[in-house]
Formats: sequence, C-alpha cells, structure tokens
Amino acid sequence: MLKHTTYQSIYNHDFSKPVGRGWKLGEQFRVLQTMFTRQLFLKLFLVAVIMIAGCTGMVRVFASSSQDDIPMEKVVVSRGDTLWGIARDFKPKDMDTRSYINVIKGINHLKTSGIEAGDVLSLPIY
Repeated sequence: MLKHTTYQSIYNHDFSKPVGRGWKLGEQFRVLQTMFTRQLFLKLFLVAVIMIAGCTGMVRVFASSSQDDIPMEKVVVSRGDTLWGIARDFKPKDMDTRSYINVIKGINHLKTSGIEAGDVLSLPIY
C-alpha cells in the first residue's frame, strides 16, 4: 500500500452541509475556489479572447464587398437620358447591356430603371 499520495478524494469534503439558514460565506468562497482554479480561469479567458478576435475578423471579411475594389465613374444624368442609353455608352464591349443595367441598379440602390435629370450615378469601370 502507498504511504504517501497526492490523491484527494472528492468525498473527503462535505460541501452540501448547510449551516443555519444556508452556507456560511467562507464555505461558499472555498467551494467556488475549489471549482474555479487559476488554470481554469486562464483557459476560459484565452478561449474568450480567441473567439472575440476571430469573430471581429470574420465580420471584417464579410462586411467588405467586391464593389469596393472596382473603380467607379460618376455620371450626372442629363435631360432625356435613360438608364439603357447610359449603360450602352459605358458598358464593356463584351458585356450585355441588361447585365450592366442590373449592376448599375445594384450599386446605386435603384429599385426601378427610372432616373431623373440631375441624378448622380456611379458606374463601374471594368
């Protein structure tokens, strides 16, 4: 049989014994102290820091859009201009006019193709 051991049984301590109307403050503190050691606290703190750092990095990745990298040209709509005519004049040669109109509407947050004189449109330059 072993003479000396570092094993401490969890059954040696009686933490469930109430005193008076409840536990004494000192007993409550000892129970919490045995449950939460410094190592556990350090591990939980590191996990929280890593999670916060990871989440903020992901937010930055998903917050940026692909439109931020595309150079834009500002065009002021004149009287008699249509979205179709502006798209036909500024679109790349190999791109369909309808596709370019959808890109313009998305960038400028337009729900319809209706534009008025004096409106400023951002047109992507491909």
